[in-house]
Amino acid sequence: MKRFLTILTATAWAVSVHAGIPALYIYGDVADDGTVPSGPKEPFHQMRLNDTGRLGMSEFKAALEEAGFDLTEKYDAAIELNEAFLKNYRVIMLASNQRRFTPAEAEAVENWVKAGGGLMAWSDSAFGGHYRKAGIGNTLGRDSNNIITEPFGMYFLTDNGGGNYLISDYTEDHYLNNYNRKGGVRFRGEGVSCVRVSPPARMLAPLQAGGLGGRMSVNKVDAPYQPKADAALAVAEPGKGRVIGVFDRNFLWNAGDGTRLSHVDNREFTQRMAVWAAGLEDTLQVTGKKRPADGALNQPPQLAVEESITVSGLQADLKAAVTDDGLLHRFPEIRWDAGKRSKVRFENDNPNTPEVRVFFPEAGTYTMRVTADDGEFSISKRIKITVKP
Repeated sequence: MKRFLTILTATAWAVSVHAGIPALYIYGDVADDGTVPSGPKEPFHQMRLNDTGRLGMSEFKAALEEAGFDLTEKYDAAIELNEAFLKNYRVIMLASNQRRFTPAEAEAVENWVKAGGGLMAWSDSAFGGHYRKAGIGNTLGRDSNNIITEPFGMYFLTDNGGGNYLISDYTEDHYLNNYNRKGGVRFRGEGVSCVRVSPPARMLAPLQAGGLGGRMSVNKVDAPYQPKADAALAVAEPGKGRVIGVFDRNFLWNAGDGTRLSHVDNREFTQRMAVWAAGLEDTLQVTGKKRPADGALNQPPQLAVEESITVSGLQADLKAAVTDDGLLHRFPEIRWDAGKRSKVRFENDNPNTPEVRVFFPEAGTYTMRVTADDGEFSISKRIKITVKP
């Protein structure tokens, strides 16, 4: 990794040579039913940096290391955000945290940012547990963020379960879109937890479906939807520091439901977020898309649909199993399709996930198609499902 001579702007930092810009990644621990900490139960969607699985963050970590960052991962309940702790980092990421930070910690973060720190934050109902158990309207993860971000004019809304969104229109030319507000850098989200902005924050990208079918709405607890305030991307520049609030976390995953790091410009956008938050856009490199190994020949993915399809009443749970060589993308994209004329509805308007729940309008026989796409090859299978009265 290249070494950078970096002049740090916060008062607590000195001029030094870094192997990487110090960044803190904060994660939490919740069970699928909303129990915090998970205890003897399985932790739910922790988004750990060294997790190489479908819902892990190993490719996110690699992307930021390529851009010049040195990431440290900390559990939210094991740290205190005070002046002595914060001065060790240039960027802090609120990743999957649930702990309610104290007013004193919020004040310490505010002072740290104004002195030159960079804060990045996103939210999701999953930070409070699985939406089928804890409810898509649970506010656990949202509230953990908001006590920190509200002083900067950013209030995360409750997950709206609204489907998929492609963000390509911005309000201004900015480093995050490569100074091209009409699609210079695009990113794709699923969910979604809008950021309601007020001064000193400003909306850099409004909520927009981008042709992917995302609903232009917010959760009923946050209604009504405010188009001029409910952002997909918000930024603030208090004092010498910078703050970013983004409406989703799925695009950061190795292969998240609905989207993932390899979609459109997600990888480049992720690098740009960290670089801009650090205030180092003139110093650090953005590498963009990950390339396959030289000389390697990509092979088509292998696709199977699990035989044990669960049908209950007018709904069914379907599961696709995919294997691939991972040369282009570690995990191929999955998409379910019931045909243009079908009135089949997908849970949370999300057909882009290996495990999908579908709702049928009436009894009958339906043909479902599932497609796996590794970026070069596209493989499909069809299955018939009989829904009885």
